[in-house]
Amino acid sequence: MTGHETAIEAGTELPTIAIIREFDAPPERVFRAHVDPDLFARWIGPRSMTTRIVRWDARTGGEWAFASDRSGEEVAAFFGSFHEVRPNERIVRTFTYTGDPDRTALETLTFEAVEGGRTRLRAVSLAQDFATRDGMLAGGMETGVGEGFGKLDELLVENEVPDDPSGRHRHDAARFTALVESATAADWTRPSPVAGWTALDVVKHLVEWPRDFLKGAGIELEPLDVEADPAAAWRRHVREIQAIVDDPAGRVLSNPHTGDTPVDEAIDRFYTADVWMHSWDLAKALGREPDLGRERCKAALAAMQPIERMLRDSGQFGPAVPVPDDASPQDRLAAFIGRDPAWTPEG
Repeated sequence: MTGHETAIEAGTELPTIAIIREFDAPPERVFRAHVDPDLFARWIGPRSMTTRIVRWDARTGGEWAFASDRSGEEVAAFFGSFHEVRPNERIVRTFTYTGDPDRTALETLTFEAVEGGRTRLRAVSLAQDFATRDGMLAGGMETGVGEGFGKLDELLVENEVPDDPSGRHRHDAARFTALVESATAADWTRPSPVAGWTALDVVKHLVEWPRDFLKGAGIELEPLDVEADPAAAWRRHVREIQAIVDDPAGRVLSNPHTGDTPVDEAIDRFYTADVWMHSWDLAKALGREPDLGRERCKAALAAMQPIERMLRDSGQFGPAVPVPDDASPQDRLAAFIGRDPAWTPEG
């Protein structure tokens, strides 16, 4: 991990503050860290404080609010609205400190792809007047921004995908778990990008089919009632699958379609990959903007394209959805398997 310098520039003609910083990750990952409330809370602000999300709806027209706590006590709170959220490219939002609600700043963040798979983030904040702007600069902004971006560097490294079955399942299942646990009871009936499926159906699919699949390795897992408590069922399912990939004990999974495969490799190849792909569906169903990883999407698409006819004939994927030639690897992968990258729960 490389710690890049953070430039903070004060405007001379307008009361602006421009913050420029590069990150060793592609735009979709840096963008996601700004719109996913769980990730955002982990990096924003100085290390001496923790962030508590109060409201969060990261879409054009949505609103947000968070509080900064130290030793369990609230130190400051902020709120605003998202005027524009353009995935992986741009965020325009208002920013208001609750202690001074008459002074609202307008912030514009842009995410530029640069050579080497990196991102240049440029955040420009327009304050109400020069006095307010200068007060922001004098109020410890440099420390808060610098330490926050340091935490974001660490978070981006942490989210790199391990290259072994156990680590990969732990990584992908944790991301899916975060989505499951963020859902409210009302969210489970929301439509998903999979035709005829709700958000609940996505979880049921990932719980039910692998438990049947593992019978091919002589592993019998009790059925789980996903509908009664989706989060509890999913957490138990994850623990049981993780225990198997952590200690495969030489077991081999036999299947008429896949042949004989060490059980941890079978889980990695068929099930963990499915968790990764379906995290896109659940995130979309919950109104989130998913990030499957640029390079991982490119690799998956490259592996699927030579066997496209077989995949289509199997009924696993729907017809490919047309996308522009310059679409991101994630959008091209989603389109290849029959998902509309522009799909939203609202239609």
